[in-house]
Amino acid sequence: MVQATLILALATISNMVLKRFIDRARPGIEHLVSVETLSYPSGHAMSAMAFYGFLIFLVTKFNIQKVIKYVLIITLITIIISIGISRVYLGVHFPSDIAGGFIAGFIWVVFCALLFDLIELFKRDSTT
Repeated sequence: MVQATLILALATISNMVLKRFIDRARPGIEHLVSVETLSYPSGHAMSAMAFYGFLIFLVTKFNIQKVIKYVLIITLITIIISIGISRVYLGVHFPSDIAGGFIAGFIWVVFCALLFDLIELFKRDSTT
């Protein structure tokens, strides 16, 4: 729970910083939902990739049947992609906003996975 909260907090903070730094306006078409923030990167795409991507990382660590593991992974990937597509469909993001959000979220998944694996390694063998 703490790990998932940390990765979401990091994704949210970095999203706000990137939005301010890049300062990209949303598409000029009429949006199907009301939005007030900047466009790049997509916060929904980044958070989806960070959270569900981290769940995929956890599922790979579970000792469960391969069929169940693959079904869970495919389901989580489908959720991530669906969230990205929905943001373009609603007219609130360009596809590049989604790609940027996915990439940034993936970077946080990899960073946190490495960090948590290192912490686990040091817990098992404190002499290293």
